[in-house]
Amino acid sequence: MAKDYPYMVSNNKIAPILKSIQEAEKPKKFTHEFLKKLGYTSSNDRAIIPLLKRLGFLLGNGAPTEYYDSIRDGTKSAYVLGDRIRALYSELYSINTKIHGATERTIKGAISRVSGKDAKTVGRYYATFKALTAIAEFVPPPVIEKEEEKEEEEKVKREEGVEVEPPAEEKPPRELDFYYNIQIHLPATTDIAVYNAIFKSLKENLGI
Repeated sequence: MAKDYPYMVSNNKIAPILKSIQEAEKPKKFTHEFLKKLGYTSSNDRAIIPLLKRLGFLLGNGAPTEYYDSIRDGTKSAYVLGDRIRALYSELYSINTKIHGATERTIKGAISRVSGKDAKTVGRYYATFKALTAIAEFVPPPVIEKEEEKEEEEKVKREEGVEVEPPAEEKPPRELDFYYNIQIHLPATTDIAVYNAIFKSLKENLGI
């Protein structure tokens, strides 16, 4: 089945509009009036709304989705956009998993085969696709090490006045105990004075 893709004539407005979305309050519904409030009054700018819907940032009635919330976070917006581009253009990515980095000829060829559209329409699809991929990230965001994450959480807690439990103290190494087994071979004698002399010497020299 032939695939159609959303496109904008003024593709240079995509990045600024997304930037404005990050800075503005989240609307109950993303309408033409809201777009005007952001400063985009041209009739060509309105094409951003169906584009945002197809990318999954808006519902059919214009209400923002959870992806809309994510794209407002500047630290991960590029990664979220990359994920949504992969979803919208899944047929292209099934042909080439790195289609966003392919040549214009390769991308247009894939779009043409998938959509079955004429050259003019393919060109429009391509221009919007490139405008989107230019501001997106297609690799997973760096993973914060658990230790660094823990330190960051403790820092926030301290700033908020929350008591942070100190790290458990390491127990000192256990001292080794040494035991001596002394064997005394007594001479065979019936003279008790000999034994007394031996034990007296042990007591004086070994403290036993």
